[in-house]
Amino acid sequence: MVRIGQGTGPLDQPGEPPRQGTQRNSMGVNTLLLKAELGKVKTITTTLPTEEFAYGLSRPRDAEGAREVTLKWVEHQPNPDAKPGPDFKAMNFLASVNDITTANEQRDFRAAHPKTLKQGSTQSKLKQHLPLPSDNNSDFTYGRQSAARPLEETRLTGPTPHIKNVVQGSFQQDWVHKNMQRQEFITSHQTKMHPNATKASEGHATKAKAALDPVEKEPWKIKKFSKVQAKTNSYNEYKVDEYTSFEN
Repeated sequence: MVRIGQGTGPLDQPGEPPRQGTQRNSMGVNTLLLKAELGKVKTITTTLPTEEFAYGLSRPRDAEGAREVTLKWVEHQPNPDAKPGPDFKAMNFLASVNDITTANEQRDFRAAHPKTLKQGSTQSKLKQHLPLPSDNNSDFTYGRQSAARPLEETRLTGPTPHIKNVVQGSFQQDWVHKNMQRQEFITSHQTKMHPNATKASEGHATKAKAALDPVEKEPWKIKKFSKVQAKTNSYNEYKVDEYTSFEN
């Protein structure tokens, strides 16, 4: 009689008969020998570190997170030790004034007469601005107050619209309704109109028609034979597609 669930080997599973034969401890870490239980994940055969272990490179947590960055605005501070770059525009101008034309002369001239970009001039220009009325008066309002509309504007545009009409889009519905009423007028103006013929186009059409329908000319004859009737029939008056029958 086989007793189920009594095996103590590394390959024995609960609820199954014990495995027969020799079982070594190394078999308990062999992924090819271990069987996964029904409805469960496969048994891990490797020894994992504790939960405090960090895989990869562990970096210290930054005290300034995304919330601090978005809620606090910090302006950029330029590096005071940064050196300005070369001013190629100024050096090229000096080289052209001194008749420097070749690449080798240009390189030597730049090494002997270096020019660097000016720092602070652009930043100072950006900070300079004309005085505004709101600099001294915080209650100053730019533009026109909607509460006090002029009479001329009211006459041209009508009364002040209610905010309810703006939110509900009633002006869009009015526009659609008016265009539906003007549908017949709009359709009549969308019909294709052929351009009027010009003198040049009429002349081209006349030449093309003359080339397609050439005028039949009488065959050339000597003047003394012009009134002589033909003794034979050459069938010159028939076209190729009309050769259905011939007279005897």
